[in-house]
Amino acid sequence: MTAEKIIIKWLIGEAKSSDPWFYTYDFEQRVPVYGRLAHQKVHTASTYSRAFRKIRESNTLERYGLKLEDIKHKDNKGIKGWKVILDS
Repeated sequence: MTAEKIIIKWLIGEAKSSDPWFYTYDFEQRVPVYGRLAHQKVHTASTYSRAFRKIRESNTLERYGLKLEDIKHKDNKGIKGWKVILDS
């Protein structure tokens, strides 16, 4: 399974959770663990970050019925964050 597909599955899970938002540091910590445990694939955090950037730049999210909304970190305005929305 590719890094892109793992990210999409993770985003769908996040969108269905009670806390559908995450910051860059959450993404870099949680997605590699999710990929390893749920899909038995090991990719580096950098690989996932590159794939996530590619996903955001393309229409991939729309194909899966997802939207990302930018959010601000309460303590540090320099940290990027997103809210995942299922676009039904």
